[in-house]
Amino acid sequence: MRSLFLALAVLFLSSGCSTLQADTTQRVNLLKAGDLSDTQAYVKHWQTPQTTIAQITSVDAPKDINHYLQVNTGNEVRRHYGYIGQKATVKPNTLYTVKAMLRSESKDNGFVQIKRYKDGKETQRFNIGQSDGPRWKTLTDTFNSGDTQIIEILLRWNARQSYLNQTVDFAKVSLIEVGPAPTESASYEPVAIPTFHSVGLYWKPKEAAADNPCTVAYRKNGEVDWKQAMPLWLDPNDHAFPATRHSGEYRGSIVYLEPATQYEIQLTLTQTNTTQTFTTTTWDENFPIAKRIQIPDGNDTLNIEEGGDSKNGYVLYEPAPGATGIRDAQNKHAVNISVYASYVIIKGFKLKNAGQHGIDLRDVQHVIIDDCDISGWGRVRDVDGYGENLNSAIHSRSSKLQTIVIQNCNLHHPRSDSNSWNQKRVNGSKHPEGPQGISFVHGKGQYVIRYNKIHSDIDHMYNDGMGELHNFSFGGFPNRDSDIYGNYVSHCWDDGLEIEGANMNVRVWDNYIDMTYGAIGAASPSLGPVYYFRNVYGVSRKHEGMTQNDLRGHYLIKLGNENPIWTAGKMYLFHNTALQPPTFEGDKHYQSSGAQSGIVFTSKRKTASNITSRNNLIHTRHDNNWAIRDTQITPSNDFDYDMYIGKVMAREGAQKNGVRARPLYERASDGRLWLKPGTPGHDAGELLPNFNDDYTGKAPDMGAVETHSVTPKPKLWPAFPEEPKLPQPTIEVPK
Repeated sequence: MRSLFLALAVLFLSSGCSTLQADTTQRVNLLKAGDLSDTQAYVKHWQTPQTTIAQITSVDAPKDINHYLQVNTGNEVRRHYGYIGQKATVKPNTLYTVKAMLRSESKDNGFVQIKRYKDGKETQRFNIGQSDGPRWKTLTDTFNSGDTQIIEILLRWNARQSYLNQTVDFAKVSLIEVGPAPTESASYEPVAIPTFHSVGLYWKPKEAAADNPCTVAYRKNGEVDWKQAMPLWLDPNDHAFPATRHSGEYRGSIVYLEPATQYEIQLTLTQTNTTQTFTTTTWDENFPIAKRIQIPDGNDTLNIEEGGDSKNGYVLYEPAPGATGIRDAQNKHAVNISVYASYVIIKGFKLKNAGQHGIDLRDVQHVIIDDCDISGWGRVRDVDGYGENLNSAIHSRSSKLQTIVIQNCNLHHPRSDSNSWNQKRVNGSKHPEGPQGISFVHGKGQYVIRYNKIHSDIDHMYNDGMGELHNFSFGGFPNRDSDIYGNYVSHCWDDGLEIEGANMNVRVWDNYIDMTYGAIGAASPSLGPVYYFRNVYGVSRKHEGMTQNDLRGHYLIKLGNENPIWTAGKMYLFHNTALQPPTFEGDKHYQSSGAQSGIVFTSKRKTASNITSRNNLIHTRHDNNWAIRDTQITPSNDFDYDMYIGKVMAREGAQKNGVRARPLYERASDGRLWLKPGTPGHDAGELLPNFNDDYTGKAPDMGAVETHSVTPKPKLWPAFPEEPKLPQPTIEVPK
């Protein structure tokens, strides 16, 4: 396991943020007036917007600082963060260290951000840390400039309602050249990054070529017979830094593995007969406990500062004997639990009424949040009554966040409410913003989010069930090497699951999504591959009213962005189902309440490539809804073997083996619906190695549930709604 985590660290080094420590003594600061001690020099060299209130001061300055820049956040609510910035020209492929000191009245209000520019355009941004409140904190990070030409250092603060009329202080800001960056190898041996049930594979051999496919075989250690998995995808893109190392790389995943099991994996390049065989071990669900800390009930913030390590195991925080596990912040404390230590388990707490977040994860790794009930969190804006964006039951803004497990949690009924697409926020837009179940901003990935229920009511809606802000980037959520499965997510005015960003070896399956505008936001796999399989979508609704526009539905899977840089990664869509539940009570406009589109580009200007869809069951409300809508008629997008009743816009030959009909179901004893034997879509799917090996009958069925499946229903899935009888499509499938 240690060798695999070391390999993971090497891969992450190219993402822009690193943990390198360098000797920067006696080096030249590339930032002019970076010491923030002289007002005239500050005004000359730092870009400061006119609305910013800032001054150089020495009031209450410690001896080692003397002077600092004090920013007042002002009294006007703004949608975005405030900033003061300075740009510096940098050398290519060179290591630089940025360092700054900061403090703020409220924890997390201040932070330092780095932006990269090439040819006059921003290519990446990342944060190096946040303020911890009134005590001074030093932030430092060393990074590779790559092909960046200009670096901008931004001193930033939150200008939203709960942070108004506060001060944020910055001091001793520096950007120093360290020396040449290590040269990356043009090729490397296979790397395996496991989770409980999956493993992500990376390989860059010298023989890599488009006409040299890479097959995958695997078996438990000690077994004789090999099983086949999906071939690895060869990334044909020439990516900009920091994703340069992933150009020309084979990537892919093996799924449905058993925990705590060693597997032997064999990769073969079919044209050159190049073979690599190696082993990896999946995560163990029995977490070693080094120490137990039992917590009495209380209302103040629980700060977790003691953790374990890889050798001895985790520190488990749990309610004390006889305690209820309730921590009720009563809207007096911003957070119920703040986690500052790694190798920590938080188990069995009932967290209520935090001012912002239920649990806030700082610069930590290896944290497990298990069996927690979180409700009533989030600030409500005075200016319009909507919730502050991304206030979350479980939250992090750390660029160092990695290896996090969230399982068996009930995240429900935030205090605040998101606006719908029908409601405009003050100093904002109609795009939904507000509370979320889970928000990991800037994190490194390797998350497992499973068996959680994220739900609410129509007066306390979410923006998205989970996600972050930087969807069009080489980061995003969940970034990479992550599994999201077995969750129930509902009550979102935007996406139930917003899975957008790099999406390298991200697997999303067995999730039931209900009462949202869209099911899955999959607009931007910049790297991939990302796998969406056997997810189920129920009710789709746009607004809170009862007009026809309020009750209209939207997509099963959303695709596309205007910039093809962010949509060139690989995406697989297998065995997903859009149901058609009965109509809303009192609705006189529609005959059902499910999705009104399937796998779709949401505008004519958007692009997305390298998509493969198979065996999906796309049941839309009408036969004139879009089942597949690829507005660019993209040659690399392969839509086939799907069942649908709507229209298809795709390359010539798409859905050659598709089935155009409404599904005819029979009900399983556990409440699921599967296709009735002998009806359209039954035994009509394509065999997908490792994804539907356990099919019954002559061939796999279309949709998320195999007829007569012996696989148990995921425990959080409800009984499927009884579908109303709707007319079959009037247009025959083209041949």
